[in-house]
Amino acid sequence: MLNFRKNKKKSFRSDSPEWWKSYFEKTLPIDQKAASRTIDFVVIDLETTGLDVNKDRILSFGLIPLLNFEISPGYSFECFVQQTYFDRETVPIHGILPSDLTDGLPETEFLETIIPQLAGKVIVGHHIGFDLAMINHALRRHYNVELINPSIDTASLYKNAYPSKFIYNKYQSPLPSLDEIAIEFDIDTRDRHSALGDAMTTAFIFMKLWRQLEHNQKSILKDLL
Repeated sequence: MLNFRKNKKKSFRSDSPEWWKSYFEKTLPIDQKAASRTIDFVVIDLETTGLDVNKDRILSFGLIPLLNFEISPGYSFECFVQQTYFDRETVPIHGILPSDLTDGLPETEFLETIIPQLAGKVIVGHHIGFDLAMINHALRRHYNVELINPSIDTASLYKNAYPSKFIYNKYQSPLPSLDEIAIEFDIDTRDRHSALGDAMTTAFIFMKLWRQLEHNQKSILKDLL
């Protein structure tokens, strides 16, 4: 779990755009002691030019909201992001070509579009720290602010939900991948390595883990973080 409340001072600036001030005011009050079913969650995923936060750039973004303890694909959002930097060596992974970005959003417009959708929400993702670091790097470049949302990493949440599995050698090294958990839970991954496809897979995983934690008598937001 990564919690960006520690960044609240640097993220509140009197000269920030109005859309950022609105985001800040809606997100800051999130209460970690609240019942998890009263919290709004949003699952996100990025495709990027690579894994270097300082050098690489966001190519596409996918978002799936969870409303009333249900996945809400009708309110999903996805987009390409225009970039001048592109690494062709990563094309076999994400399948995105420079021509796909032509009709994408400029990076500033991308940020102005997604931030209101993250306002007041707990952000969920698989190995979410990387996605948040990429978004924060873009926010710092353009506006000198960072996200303050609490966040949930479904890889860590898996360990929280099934601690007994990590007694055995199979789980001693890195936390399970998205594919490993999806296979275990029999979740379709046909759109793997598309931002919206991976967000949907992560959403199904999160719902299953959330139900398991409720079964384990863990029912407040803090139990998921």
